[in-house]
Amino acid sequence: MTADTIDITLPNYGTIRGSVDTERQVAVFRNVPYAHVPERWRVAVKAQPWFDVHDATVQGPIQPQGPTADPQVELIPEKYRKIGSHPTHQYGLEHSERDGLNLNIIVPLLALKEGAAPIPVMTYIYGGSLRNGHNAIPLYDARNLVEHSVRLGQPVLVVQPNYRVAAFGFLASKELQEDMDLYVRQSPTPIPEYDQSVGNWGLQDQKLAFEWVRENISALGGDSKNVTAFGQSAGSLSLHHHMVLPTHHGLFDHAILQSGAIGALPTGTVEQDGQANFDTLVAALGIPADLSGLEKVKRLRAIPTEELTKAGETTMPGLPFRPFHDGGKVLPSTVPLEAWSSLPSSYDPNLKSVMIGANKHEGFGIDASFGERSLKTWPGLFKAFAPTPRLEELFKSAYGSPETNEDVIKIVAEYPGDLIFQYPIERAFNALVQVNKAREGKFRLERYHFDLEIEKSSLAMPGCGSIHGGELLYVFHPPMNEDAFTERAAAKEVQKRWIAFANQKPIVVGDGKTSANAEKGQAVIWTKDYKVEVGNGVRLSDEVLAFWEAAMEVKLENIQQGLDAHLKEV
Repeated sequence: MTADTIDITLPNYGTIRGSVDTERQVAVFRNVPYAHVPERWRVAVKAQPWFDVHDATVQGPIQPQGPTADPQVELIPEKYRKIGSHPTHQYGLEHSERDGLNLNIIVPLLALKEGAAPIPVMTYIYGGSLRNGHNAIPLYDARNLVEHSVRLGQPVLVVQPNYRVAAFGFLASKELQEDMDLYVRQSPTPIPEYDQSVGNWGLQDQKLAFEWVRENISALGGDSKNVTAFGQSAGSLSLHHHMVLPTHHGLFDHAILQSGAIGALPTGTVEQDGQANFDTLVAALGIPADLSGLEKVKRLRAIPTEELTKAGETTMPGLPFRPFHDGGKVLPSTVPLEAWSSLPSSYDPNLKSVMIGANKHEGFGIDASFGERSLKTWPGLFKAFAPTPRLEELFKSAYGSPETNEDVIKIVAEYPGDLIFQYPIERAFNALVQVNKAREGKFRLERYHFDLEIEKSSLAMPGCGSIHGGELLYVFHPPMNEDAFTERAAAKEVQKRWIAFANQKPIVVGDGKTSANAEKGQAVIWTKDYKVEVGNGVRLSDEVLAFWEAAMEVKLENIQQGLDAHLKEV
C-alpha cells in the first residue's frame, strides 16, 4: 500500500487494494468480483474468497457486448475514451463471460475512518436496452457525485455492478429450456428451481450484486440497511422488476426509477419472442436448423465469445432483448408481468420510498427506426401503431391525422417516447400511488419531470430537447464534464436532490423549502431555464392515456396467449 492506494479487508472474501483520489478525497475500488459465470447460459455463482491482495486499482473486464452508441456517449472527450489496452473493443476494455461480473465502488475517505458512522449506499444499474452497457462508461464516473455528497454533509457511497446483456443475459428458447432440463437431471446435487430459469440471467446477476452489497458493504463504510437503487432506462426497468418479483424482494430499501418501467420492453414469452431470436442466431452462425435442440445449444456454446457477440449485434437490431416469463421460477407463470406489476400487493413490502420520472423528449432519435416518415408511408405506419379498429379511432383522437409530411414526422417522433417511456412510467406511478395508500404513511413517493437540455447535444442535434439519458450528465456530473458540459451549476442542483433522496431528506424546489406532493398530482420539475419548480405530475393528455390503456389491453392479451401456449407446451 502507498499514499495513492488503500487496503480494505472484506471479511467474506479477502483484502482489496483501491486507489485514492486525493483531490476529491474518495477511494475508488474497481473490478471487485461479486460472482462468476460457470458456463454460458447458466446462473452465476458467488465469487470465492482470495488469499493475496486483490488489485482493485484498475478497471476489470466487462460482459461481452457491442459498442454503446447514444448521444451522451458521443460527448465523451477523446482523452476519456481509452481505459484499457484491447485493440478493438470500445474504450479498450477486456470482455469476459466468466469474470465480467464485478463492481466499481466509490467511497468517501471519511467513511473509511475508524469509528465512522455507516453512510447510505447508492447502487446504480446502467441502461442500454439490455443489449449493452457497463460500469466503466466515463459518463457513469461517480467521483464527483460522492465528493458533492460530502460537501453537502450527506455522504453517500456508490456501487456500480456489471451484469450480463444481449444474448448472454437475455436469450430464451425451447432448445435452451431442453438443455436446462437435461442439466438439472444430470446434476449430482439438486438445482434450486430459481437457478433453472432460462432467459433472465442478467436480472439474476443484478440480484447477486445487490446481495453482495447487503452482505459486504459495511466493510467499506456503507449502511447495509440503507441502500438506494437507482437506474436509468433498462436499468430502471430492471429495478421495477426487482420491486415486484417475490424472489427478488428485500434487495434494496429505496429506489430511483429514471426513464424506465415494466412495459417499456414487453415481457417475453419463449414461444412468441425468445424462439425467434434463438432461431435467428442459429441461422446467422451457420448451425443447421434440422439438428436436435441439444445439439444446437452445444454448438452455440462452442461459438467464441467475439463471434457470438457480433452475430447478435448484426442480426438482431432494435429492442429484441427482454426478461422472459419462465414458468414461475423468476417471473410469474400465469399472469403477464405487466398486469402483475399494477397490483399494490406485488410490491416489495420492505421498500420504503421511490422517486420516479422521465425526460421531456424521450423519443427523440428513436423515430428514425421507423424508416421513411411521410404521407406515402403513413398508412403502413398507422396500421403498425393502431392494429385494431378501436385503436385506430383512439389513436386519431390522441395524435391526430396527418395532412402533411411534417405532421407525420411530428406524430412519429411523439409515438415511441410515449410507447417506451412516458406511458410505462405513468402506469408504474399509478401503481405506486396505490402502494402509498395501502401502506398508510409508511411509504414515500416522489415524482419528477426533467426538461433540462444539454447545450452540446442541442448544437449537434437541433431540436433534440431533453433527450433520453440526458439527465445522467447532471446526476453523475462526471470528470469528463470539465471538457464537455457547460451546465455545471445545474448539475450540482440535480445532484442535491438525488443525494437528499438517498439520505431520506425532502426533495425541495428552488426556494429550498417547498416539496411536491405526488399523491395530489404534483411533481418536481427541472425546467428548461434551470429552475426547479412544483408542477403538474400528469403530462399525457386524457386522449393519449386512453389510447395507451387500450393498447395495453391488446398487449396483455398477446402476452397471455404466449403464457397459455407455454403452459400447454410444458
